[in-house]
Amino acid sequence: MSPGAASGPAASGPAAPSAAHAVPAVRAVRGATMVAEDTPRHIAAATRALVGELLARNGLEREAVISLLFTCSPDLTSDTPALALREEGWEVPALCAADTAWAGAPARTVRVLAHVTSCGPLAPVYLGDSAPTRPAQSPG
Repeated sequence: MSPGAASGPAASGPAAPSAAHAVPAVRAVRGATMVAEDTPRHIAAATRALVGELLARNGLEREAVISLLFTCSPDLTSDTPALALREEGWEVPALCAADTAWAGAPARTVRVLAHVTSCGPLAPVYLGDSAPTRPAQSPG
């Protein structure tokens, strides 16, 4: 080896982080659930179950959540998921929007796009009869 030449791990540049030492990054994960009835109690219960399962399946703590974007099908009008979580003590920024009405759209559906800090891939969560994707074409 010539004088001044580097050897060992530094010679090839910084090593990639191992899975055990992965660097946290901002990631987004989706989910959806069906609501039994358009009542504040049912919307709150469905929202809590959806967000709780999203965290559990992905091994995340509440502190990992940066923000939540919810959409509700147009037939859910008695409450919003963001308010339901706020009443449960969540202090994370959350926004609600009405989902687009379209022929064949599933009724009583709450969807979420959660922005989180995570070190690995995330799995979406679809509870009950909710579906990960909408049909490619509306019926009719």
